Amino acid sequence: MNRRGLLAAVTFLACFAAIVPSTAFPAEVHFSPDGGIRRHLLRAIRESRQQIDVAVYHLTSMELAQALTAAKNRGVRVRVLTDQERATSGGPAIRILREKGVEVRSLGVSEQSLMHHKFAVFDERVVATGSYNWTNTAERANYENLVLFDDRDVVTRFTREFQRLWQDAKD
Repeated sequence: MNRRGLLAAVTFLACFAAIVPSTAFPAEVHFSPDGGIRRHLLRAIRESRQQIDVAVYHLTSMELAQALTAAKNRGVRVRVLTDQERATSGGPAIRILREKGVEVRSLGVSEQSLMHHKFAVFDERVVATGSYNWTNTAERANYENLVLFDDRDVVTRFTREFQRLWQDAKD
């Protein structure tokens, strides 16, 4: 290859590399029922060292609630945002989060205005999102999905969305 061809190839590769996102690992895709989504969330919670932000319509899984409180106890900042009606009616999982000092806020004021997101951001580097509510029914009965990925731009957008919602939410 001559010098001109080499320069063209290097230029092409540089342009291609600039438009193809790089990730440390490919997206993980999981399904339920009985696909073990919860174990992947538990792993992400256990591996978090700084901050976990959860925006989920419904959270009834005691196992996930206990993992979040354990993360808080080891110094991770944990914030949970849920739907107003779900937060008000509480339930053991939300109650234990509040009792253990996890920050819990809610959004939504009527059936026409639900906080219906289902995502979590771990250490501002990994996002988990999909249809999966953090409930026993989602794990064992419903057809649900969860995708975990670390694309920096997407993680940043989810982080910003959580911040926006958190500021609008009620304690």
